Amino acid sequence: MIISVIGERIKESGYRRDYIQEHMEISRNTLSNWCTGKTYPTAPQLFKLANLLSVKVDDLYKLKEDYPK
Repeated sequence: MIISVIGERIKESGYRRDYIQEHMEISRNTLSNWCTGKTYPTAPQLFKLANLLSVKVDDLYKLKEDYPK
């Protein structure tokens, strides 16, 4: 399972969400959905967001390892 850490990266960046929304040309709802993992950015949007936040695309998500016990 992939978990979004976009919200965490935004907080670390110091950018305000309204600036990111404007820069990315997306709605407030869209950014919120990306942060919660409800929806995902397209590949071009991922690269643009990663560039803005000065991180790698890989840094926007993490894998949740589910090991049944």
